[in-house]
Amino acid sequence: MTADHSPGLMISSVSVREWPTALELLFATFPAEEVQPRIDSTLIAVSEGRLDLSGLRWITRNGAPLAVSLTMEQPDSVTLVWPPVMSSDAENPAVMEAALLRELTARLDQSGSRLAQILLDPTETTDCSIYEAHGFSTRADLDFLVRTLDGTLPIPDIADWEVETFDESSNRERFVTLIEATYLGSQDCTVLDGLRNGQEALASHRLSGQFHPELWTLYKIAGTDVAVVLLNEHPEQSAVELVYFGVTPAARGRGYGQNALIQALNSAAARGNLLAFLAVDAKNRFAVDVYANLGFSHLSRRQALFRWPGGLARK
Repeated sequence: MTADHSPGLMISSVSVREWPTALELLFATFPAEEVQPRIDSTLIAVSEGRLDLSGLRWITRNGAPLAVSLTMEQPDSVTLVWPPVMSSDAENPAVMEAALLRELTARLDQSGSRLAQILLDPTETTDCSIYEAHGFSTRADLDFLVRTLDGTLPIPDIADWEVETFDESSNRERFVTLIEATYLGSQDCTVLDGLRNGQEALASHRLSGQFHPELWTLYKIAGTDVAVVLLNEHPEQSAVELVYFGVTPAARGRGYGQNALIQALNSAAARGNLLAFLAVDAKNRFAVDVYANLGFSHLSRRQALFRWPGGLARK
């Protein structure tokens, strides 16, 4: 298809053979020394079934890429959107950005996606009007935090708990039930309340980094499941990502969550991981305070923009 009927400009999907070229442009805003490692790790994740690049679209002129964007639908029907990135050779970046956004939002509305999400760096993007014009209206601020796993972690101080790691056949349903319970009254991205159930959450959380069941843990006090911590590994960074952490409403404020996180991070360190990182809703004061108490430091802030089907406000 043509982009805004401009002669020679085409919007098209990206073939497997062309993925490295498209990713090079998609990652062009990163420091030069990071681009190739990001391309390599992305292609490895694709080969392992953790990422899907079928949503890559680009604008080319006579075969030369001028702009690229990416959508990836998760198992919970939430679609992650990498906004358009333009080449330095793009003569009219605003036209190309608008064309790619029209194309990808049309695909979103046809796909049955429940929600689409864009992450923006507020230090680089001050004008969100182009995204708002295409239905990305709801916002949340996400803080990205990091901590070294260098032997300075405290020791959990709860003696009467039981710790279980994930097992597909024996306790999967308890993980599902516990995750759903921790959603109640949570301050984390409240815009997403009711969007997905525990089954869908487990499926999505497997895909960020490498899943190892021994790093997914639940915690039981006096026969009751009270907290859950899900960590996934990123071997290329010698790091673990905290993909989910939750405490049931009745157990909050007793130190269970912090101790569960301490235990999980010690387990990750014992596996040779050197770093832990996470993203948290800046408004989630409970979680923010826990991370601060455990020595996590601030890396960056990203603004999340959400788009509901049809670009309409959520009912």
